[in-house]
Amino acid sequence: MSAPPSIKILPDDLVNKIAAGEVVERPAAVVKELVENSIDAKATKICIEIQGAGSKLIRVADNGQGMSQEDLRLSVQRHATSKISTLEDLFNIHTLGFRGEALPSIASVSKLTIEQNPSGQGITVTAKDLFYNTPARKKFLKSPATEMGHIGDVVAKYALAFPQIAFELIGDGKPMLQSSGSGNLKDAVLSVYGTELLKELITVSFESGPIKIHGLISRPTVSRIDKNYETFFVNNRYVKNFLLNRALEDAYRTLIPNNRYPAAILFIDIDPKQVDVNVHPTKREIKFAKTQAVMDAVRSAASQALEKISPANPNPAYSKWDPPCQKWEGDNWAPSMAEVLFPSEFSASGSQPLLPISTYKNTYIITTDGEDLVLIDQHAAHERIIYDKLSGDRGQGMNRNGSYQGSGHEPKWFIPGVSRQVLLIPENIELDAKSFSIAKENLELLNRLGFEIEEFGSNSFLLRAVPAISAKIAAKQLLQDIIAELETLGKSARVETKQENIRKLIACHSAVKAGDKLSPLEINQLVKDLYATQNPLTCPHGRPIMFRLTEEEIKKKFAR
Repeated sequence: MSAPPSIKILPDDLVNKIAAGEVVERPAAVVKELVENSIDAKATKICIEIQGAGSKLIRVADNGQGMSQEDLRLSVQRHATSKISTLEDLFNIHTLGFRGEALPSIASVSKLTIEQNPSGQGITVTAKDLFYNTPARKKFLKSPATEMGHIGDVVAKYALAFPQIAFELIGDGKPMLQSSGSGNLKDAVLSVYGTELLKELITVSFESGPIKIHGLISRPTVSRIDKNYETFFVNNRYVKNFLLNRALEDAYRTLIPNNRYPAAILFIDIDPKQVDVNVHPTKREIKFAKTQAVMDAVRSAASQALEKISPANPNPAYSKWDPPCQKWEGDNWAPSMAEVLFPSEFSASGSQPLLPISTYKNTYIITTDGEDLVLIDQHAAHERIIYDKLSGDRGQGMNRNGSYQGSGHEPKWFIPGVSRQVLLIPENIELDAKSFSIAKENLELLNRLGFEIEEFGSNSFLLRAVPAISAKIAAKQLLQDIIAELETLGKSARVETKQENIRKLIACHSAVKAGDKLSPLEINQLVKDLYATQNPLTCPHGRPIMFRLTEEEIKKKFAR
């Protein structure tokens, strides 16, 4: 008698739960699938209601074409769809959904109801108690603020992709996002990102053969710490493709600092037969038949738009350098620049083992210890000084009550401890829904590090104070970069790790930059303060602050 077969046909309910594991990763995935169905149904208004960050309730109501009773019955069957019928259709997709997996997958992990609207136009889909029957999956959900942030991000992307549709997102009874549905992309950007970013965007319109590109990109004066503001839509489908990011960033290569990224909302229209959208369970990632042609088009589109705006002033760090030297004037030697810049009272000591000689391109400080030459990167050095102060030292001149009392003649990097500078006029910080949720979740941490922030309307904060060392820099840019860093770290990061990374950001933003001209007194004080830090050799990011050029190395260069 042969043994029973070890391979079995799985029951339908288990198959659906496995499929749900691929499609329904978190509440935001449910919102995505239901919103896509509404868009495919030609809706012009979509309302998304959320309770308990999606775990308790997700309700999506639209005014689309609706479904007959028979279609409603079939819609929850696996691989039942009205969007494709032949193999050829799979390679000529014109809709957002096409697999017929979403509704049965959602139904397998929630209490799902689908109803015709009383008006007879459109339907309402409600998913309650998500993952009620798969507690292991529910256990892996993040905090309510994080999950709500992901939901807000999904709705924001569709509001941008379809400005002709009016979207409304309500979280626990509070409006979180509302777009007008006017059909104007700028109106959609205004509802998602606010006025501050909108006014810094320029229009892109480009055509290369069968590829058409349009949208908005940021001026070179605006940049972000990560790529989260680089948004691409291919045939109105939001996609992630690192090659598109690279092509866009190539256009900005000489215009913004390294490790900074532009903002962009770009639409790429291309023959659907040239795009494979069936390479990822959630259709987030795609493949192009002619990838290089698409990359070239994105790069050219952005470059042409940027060329139309006035070029920025050249970086003074790269201006012509007049080398310090002695020169003959009549019967007398003119004093060397070193003698002019650094008077004789400056001398090397135990607390300052290096004596400044000169500077190079207002970026590097040339010093000596009497034996060798040592070059110091002024930005990296100042970063280290600020970071160490923020990490626990009380600045000079701090009173017992924590306030600062200085002489008024301190160098520009003098740090009065981690105290606050109250802004004369509070600044309104507008954020997208996801960034708002992250900031709200970390308000206590931000306030401990010297900010004073409070909620101010939908998706915005009022910034009343900043760390004292950051008082002279762009507070909004600093806060946006900190929120982006917190998003990268994620909810599970330790508080100590978050604090450390935020201190690094504050130090980087607040430090003198390459090209900043420092006075002799400031240069001397910078070198002195550097040697009061715990590690004067590397900046907080681990990059070297200085390097030594020995007498032997110099002799070799001259073949002596």
